[in-house]
Amino acid sequence: MSEEAFVFDCLNFPCHDACCFYGVDVRPEERERLIRDGYATAEDFTGPTEEDGELYYRTRTNGRGCVFLKENARGCRLHEFDVKPEVCNVFPRDEEEAREMYEDGTLPCFPHISFPAPSIESE
Repeated sequence: MSEEAFVFDCLNFPCHDACCFYGVDVRPEERERLIRDGYATAEDFTGPTEEDGELYYRTRTNGRGCVFLKENARGCRLHEFDVKPEVCNVFPRDEEEAREMYEDGTLPCFPHISFPAPSIESE
C-alpha cells in the first residue's frame, strides 16, 4: 500500500509554484539524460558545484523560478514526460525539511501536508 504525502491537490493550491522558485539540484547523470533526450539544454543548468563530496548541477532560474516551470500554467513541464529529477520525486523529504521551507516562505502549503508517522523499529 503506497502512502501519499500530500492530502490536497498541489496544482490547485494558491502558492504559484513557490517551492520551485530557487530551482533544484540534479546529479550529473540526470542532467545528461535530460539534455540527451531533448528535454533540456546545457544552458538550463548552473554548476557543477560540490556538496558533501558529490557533484550537482542546479536548474537555472528566471523571474518566476525554475526554468522548467510551464510558462502559462501551473507545474513543471518535466512532470508531463515523467522525467523530473529525483529530488522532485521525494520532495519534501521529511517534515523537518518542509517546516524549514515553510518558515522561509517557500512552502506555503506546509500546514496541508500529511507526513506518515515514524515507524517504530523493533529490536
